[in-house]
Amino acid sequence: MPAQQDELDVTAISEVVGEDLINLLFEKAPRKVASRIGKAIDHYNKSLRLLNVDDEMGAIRLIAAEEELVVAIFEWLKLKSDQFPEHRDFVRRFKNHQVKLAFYPVFSQFRFILADMAEGFVPEGLDDSEGWNATMACQNNHVDLVIKDGNGTEIIRVNPFSISISRDDLPHDEVIEEMYRDFEREVDRQHNVPVRQFVTFRSDFRNKLLYAEDSGMWQMGETLEQLLDTNFKTTLRDLLWALGALVCNEPLQANFGLVAQFVSLYRRVLAEAVDTRLAAAPEGGST
Repeated sequence: MPAQQDELDVTAISEVVGEDLINLLFEKAPRKVASRIGKAIDHYNKSLRLLNVDDEMGAIRLIAAEEELVVAIFEWLKLKSDQFPEHRDFVRRFKNHQVKLAFYPVFSQFRFILADMAEGFVPEGLDDSEGWNATMACQNNHVDLVIKDGNGTEIIRVNPFSISISRDDLPHDEVIEEMYRDFEREVDRQHNVPVRQFVTFRSDFRNKLLYAEDSGMWQMGETLEQLLDTNFKTTLRDLLWALGALVCNEPLQANFGLVAQFVSLYRRVLAEAVDTRLAAAPEGGST
């Protein structure tokens, strides 16, 4: 990569996700992916220098860091097209800010959908436990989904991509449509806005920071410190863990598991909110 890891200050980002994960990403990620991770960290570091100096430009740096991590994910999908063949249509549009900035909102809501589906489900061996939780963890140069009981005792580690969501034996396309309806309901419940407005909010936020409108200039309502604490630290953390999971794991088969289902949901949301041409199947040609 143009800037090696030892030339980057990873202290601040390590406080967000842990130094072990950062080291693992630079060790295992191919250059096309690692270079984007490095640039995202660079943006993050420079945003911190703008605290109480230029909050709006600091916010632009954070948005750029988010976009770089999404592009890193796209680059990984491109390199692994035999494992994740359903990515080609939107990955080709990696220069589109709406496509990049729609990624994390869908990703964040995907987690809520999974949590709702997990209600009432008890992993084997935890029948007598008062509770359980699942988190991502980095250990021994690997990233796993770790299930712990209510006391915090680790029960099992699994490949997160060995899991797939099913609904009453419905075929893949119908499962995705059901998930999209869940997505709509969750967005309405949390934000009281339609999907299009929710997904495009970040690209609108970026444009309003950078450009004037006919009605005048728009100013940020929150400080950079508030944006970091309430939004971007979580966003960067989640995207880096997603990259760690991608770099360290493989699906059991092509188009199977959570990655394939997320990709399908992401395309479905983009088709609804950003560009209807993204609804076309990737095998149908370039869009």
